[in-house]
Amino acid sequence: MTSWLITGANRGIGLATVENLLKNDKNLVIATTRSNSAALNELASKYKNLKVVALDITSQSSIDAAVDVVTPLLPNGLDYLVNNAGQAPQPLTKFEDLDLDSFAEEINFSTVAVVRVTRAFLPLVKKSKSKKIIFISSVLASSPVAFMMANQFNSYSVAKAALNMLARKWGASLKEDGVITAAVHPGWVKTEIGLPLTEWMETYATHLPAITAEAAGSNVIAVSEKVTLETTASFWSYDGSNLAW
Repeated sequence: MTSWLITGANRGIGLATVENLLKNDKNLVIATTRSNSAALNELASKYKNLKVVALDITSQSSIDAAVDVVTPLLPNGLDYLVNNAGQAPQPLTKFEDLDLDSFAEEINFSTVAVVRVTRAFLPLVKKSKSKKIIFISSVLASSPVAFMMANQFNSYSVAKAALNMLARKWGASLKEDGVITAAVHPGWVKTEIGLPLTEWMETYATHLPAITAEAAGSNVIAVSEKVTLETTASFWSYDGSNLAW
């Protein structure tokens, strides 16, 4: 079976990715969540190839406990690690008005926490056949796009740009071990995170309608399966095209 572990799988794009993966009974899906999830529990009651595991990506002890739970399930390693968990606590706040403690937490969530998770599961990834690490990013981290969208997701854009550099830099060294990395923009989806962009998108980007969470999850899987060692450490859009850093 092909094994996938998705962080932040209790809602939005993470949950949709899990649901799409479960359509193929040859996938072993490990859905992680910081809090109890009725949606995941319901899916787990229907699909034997789904395992729900508690994981708070900001807690080293929680990460270590998750690794202990997951390792016996993966004798052949972890094919796909999808760093999906995200947050956007100050979506429309100007830089002049940002709560800096919250800003620091957001940066930590998108970088240090991701390093903690990836480091912990890296031995399992290296043991697998596919050896892929996916970082769910955003087109808002793209420099040209960020300049056009003043005061839209300021702190989020900075945090995701930092995540992109993490994916790029780490990907360069992981390539030597045959590990494939990718930063992926899943598209604009009216999830809890994406909803505050609605007014701007419907005013200035009417040519880019929102896609459904189901479609975003399907596209994340497609891009993840597409990337190769030759294209590692690149920034991808949900449609399989490359994005400018």
